[in-house]
Amino acid sequence: MGGAVSISEVNEENFQEKLEELWNNEEARPGLKQKVYDAQKFLAKKAREASVGKIEHPLPDSKQEELWNLLDYNGNGFSSLAELDKLVVEHYPEFDNKPAIMRAYHTIDRNNNGFISKSEFADFFYYLDYFCKLWEKFEGIDDNNDRRIDIKEFKQYADSVFGRKMSDGTAETMFRLIDRNGGGKILFYEFAAHFAHLEKNVDVEKLPFE
Repeated sequence: MGGAVSISEVNEENFQEKLEELWNNEEARPGLKQKVYDAQKFLAKKAREASVGKIEHPLPDSKQEELWNLLDYNGNGFSSLAELDKLVVEHYPEFDNKPAIMRAYHTIDRNNNGFISKSEFADFFYYLDYFCKLWEKFEGIDDNNDRRIDIKEFKQYADSVFGRKMSDGTAETMFRLIDRNGGGKILFYEFAAHFAHLEKNVDVEKLPFE
């Protein structure tokens, strides 16, 4: 293919050299940051796509037992957020998304005691996958990568987010509904709370406001 660059032509030395050149050029630096950010999003998305079917739901009894024993290593019958996070980082790094992990954890904590039982853990990966996909949807709307969705971004993508044609007036009404704190920007916790309640009947008060 004419002009195509093979990944084998890129080595650590010239890659670092090119990055240094771009970083030292103040005009090019914002573009470099954007490209790196886009590459991170791309790799994370592809890793999750490649993992489809890797985590079954519900988990087979043998797999749930195996993972639960890794979590509940002290045998007290409960697991914490930190232990769940460690399990994901070490065994399912493609799902290492802290906002998604936290929301999956809060969703499965049915009695709100701050700890996860073995029966609650059975639904963990189902909700982790769900909140990871919500995060991807949120990032797709957040054009300037500030982890906030403004009204302009929301109107631009409202049709694709809700799967139907939406007038500016309706989009503005939906924006105010999702913007729970009235700050004029939709944060991920607000975005996740709205859709989790709408699509999965999750109690929004269970989800963290951060």
